[in-house]
Amino acid sequence: MVDIDFTLYEGLIKAAKEHPFDLALYYQGRKIRFNKLVKKVDEMADILYHKLEIRSGDIVLVAQPNIPEVVILVYALNKIGAVANLVHPFTPYNQLVSMYYKTHSSLAILFEQRVAKEIEQYRGFAENVIVTRIEDYLPLGKKLIYHFFMNTAIRRKLGKWRGKFKGFRYLHSYKPTGKPVQTEANDLKKVSIMLHSGSTTGEPKTICLSNGNFNFINAHSYEFTSRNKEQLRNTYMLSILPSFHGFGLCMTMVAPINSGFGSALIPKFSPKEVVKAMKKIKISCMCGIPGIYESLLNDNKFATSKHLKHLHICFSGGDSMSITLKKRWDDTMKANGSHCQLFEGYGLTEAIAVNCVNTFDHNKEGSIGYPGSGFEFITIDENENHLKANEIGQICIKSPATMLHYFANEEATIKTFTKDGYLKTGDLGYIDEDGFIFFKQRAKRVIKVSGVGVFPSEIEQLIQTVPGVINCCAISIPDKRLVHAVKVFVVAKYFDEEGMRRSIMDTCRKYLIRWSVPKEIVFVKELPMTLLGKVDFNKLQKQENKERGIADE
Repeated sequence: MVDIDFTLYEGLIKAAKEHPFDLALYYQGRKIRFNKLVKKVDEMADILYHKLEIRSGDIVLVAQPNIPEVVILVYALNKIGAVANLVHPFTPYNQLVSMYYKTHSSLAILFEQRVAKEIEQYRGFAENVIVTRIEDYLPLGKKLIYHFFMNTAIRRKLGKWRGKFKGFRYLHSYKPTGKPVQTEANDLKKVSIMLHSGSTTGEPKTICLSNGNFNFINAHSYEFTSRNKEQLRNTYMLSILPSFHGFGLCMTMVAPINSGFGSALIPKFSPKEVVKAMKKIKISCMCGIPGIYESLLNDNKFATSKHLKHLHICFSGGDSMSITLKKRWDDTMKANGSHCQLFEGYGLTEAIAVNCVNTFDHNKEGSIGYPGSGFEFITIDENENHLKANEIGQICIKSPATMLHYFANEEATIKTFTKDGYLKTGDLGYIDEDGFIFFKQRAKRVIKVSGVGVFPSEIEQLIQTVPGVINCCAISIPDKRLVHAVKVFVVAKYFDEEGMRRSIMDTCRKYLIRWSVPKEIVFVKELPMTLLGKVDFNKLQKQENKERGIADE
């Protein structure tokens, strides 16, 4: 049985005691060892407790990019027994303040570049805000450049209000007292992290998670990577995904650190930044969404880098990954002398990140993975009856990683679990006879064409195999004969429009049931994206409905 009854902070202390001088964090050329990270966390806990009067059970809103402060704050708050309420660092003022009060937060620790964008609006809220700076953990040379040249306009904006209202307090200006910090014993049922999601029903919810939830995922680091502790020592997980998302926080920050290897923080993703990091440190693992891997493959310096040989395994989640992308990635790695492969996994914020995943040990083409040890998967029908192998239904999960509850929403919490304790994901799929999970579609995204359920993701994955197609998105449009039909927006690398349209239609007619074949194809320069880098199909659907004079469902 996996031991999960300890705090995230206690997990960090354990990792630091085993290898105090191993590398824990990398940030823009700065390397932080485990013993140094523990010192920084303890100092931050001191500041939070004695200077900012944060106590056990207090909720602190943290809106930060992938900089060392976000990791340090999560562990420091955890040491105190406070709750880290993680939100997107560039959340607009109105939304951020709404989330702050809705979750009863007592302090907001924000990123200065975001605050500077809406400085006037923060006039009446500044006393609740502590501000971080991007350069505080940069190497000396970069720090001086940022401080004196890059961020002077931002500093002027934040400073000019002093005297007119209380003004903004900078986190770096506080110093630890050296006094002890009172902590509480771990409670597996106590909230330690809050994350925000569209929930399994598509409506915004605040998800409450415990130390035990995170520890259960952390314990699978070696299983998922197919490597042992010694093999991972002094290597890094590339942390591109944001901290406010379960996949990013758990899999690319907390899990590697508490498992004794490092997290390489990239504040803003670009292939250039990834290549620069690969030259400085050994990156062995990476987690990302399909769009990130596409960008990397399209960058020649990355695709031909000699440092790819250090990559061992990469995971894709957050959106459906095409078989073509995996093949291109694996072939690129092989061409550069790397045995690394790209594997698709599956999870959701309510169950923190990865619950099933393809690995070197268990993988099957087209599947979203094999359940990790201790994870139970079933599919159910509309009456919550368990389905047999290969029968399509709603995917449900049971494990010690599933959330405690939604914040202040008991009714939604009850509806999200089956009577026998499985978490309903809101996704449709099936489990084959070997136990592999196959994703078909978000339940609410299924298009009923002449009464037949059509899966947009299946259409999109197929169209992405057509040469020249970069990305696509399928939505529903009205049809007099069929009630609904399919329209596809396509981003193409190069094309003779009519020739590519014929190629797409020929491919669809060959491989899809006739109800899934698009009625309309439109070529566009780009698709709208969500904050997490996924294609925003909801936005496309709403735009289409508006143009056609149709009310949103």
